[in-house]
Amino acid sequence: MLKRIITSVVALVVFFAILFAGVVPFQIALGLVILFMLYEVYGAMTKSAAVKGCGYLCAIILMTGMYFKITELAIIAAIAGTMVFLVALHGRVDHRELFAAVFMTFYVTLFTGCIALIRTELGLADMGLIFVIAWGSDTAAYFCGTYFGKHKLIPRVSPKKTVEGSVGAVIIAALLCVLYAFIMQKCGSPLGSPKSPMSYTAVAMLGAVGSAASQLGDLTASAVKRDTGIKDYGKIFPGHGGFMDRFDSVIFIAPIVYFVVLSISV
Repeated sequence: MLKRIITSVVALVVFFAILFAGVVPFQIALGLVILFMLYEVYGAMTKSAAVKGCGYLCAIILMTGMYFKITELAIIAAIAGTMVFLVALHGRVDHRELFAAVFMTFYVTLFTGCIALIRTELGLADMGLIFVIAWGSDTAAYFCGTYFGKHKLIPRVSPKKTVEGSVGAVIIAALLCVLYAFIMQKCGSPLGSPKSPMSYTAVAMLGAVGSAASQLGDLTASAVKRDTGIKDYGKIFPGHGGFMDRFDSVIFIAPIVYFVVLSISV
């Protein structure tokens, strides 16, 4: 437990340092996080250097497309490139491994990229919602499950998760989001549009839905780990695993927060 706490504190310090360093340093750091997560995912899914290379190329195409606001074109280019790659190396790569790796590349890159979109288009306060929901939900699920958990949620995927922990996470995440919205309002950075900030009801609903999505993202990553026979995706964070282990819930929430807040802010 002490190791996990120390790691969390150090990670938070680094996170906030990058966050307030500016938009460009943050985007560069986020791009590196995406590549690290893909490195961990590829390591679990395939041993083929060619498959990994195709995945990294698709990731770079997608990140470039999101940066220059041509995401649709980037998606088409990445899919077309994968098809060309498959034909060119037919018989030398397993198409199932290739398609699985490329799918995970799209998932990790596009979903995580929404964090940068929120940061640049909506602002720091709105981006903070992602982490309040993800980390608040994770913490609440752990403690509620530890002290009140009696019924297993999906034991074949994640044996330690409980129904009580899941429900507690949804409720507490909703309350934390309302508290966060209140603090941001008092600090002069209301969530959503400054002229029409998000209501506390909308923030609470987003927190609840986001918590459910956060848990689904965590379970999705756990399912992949089960299928590939690994305990953690990496070991870079002592007591926490790798980047993918820490960001699996964040990834799933980012596009939800982005599109919900953006639609309300219009």
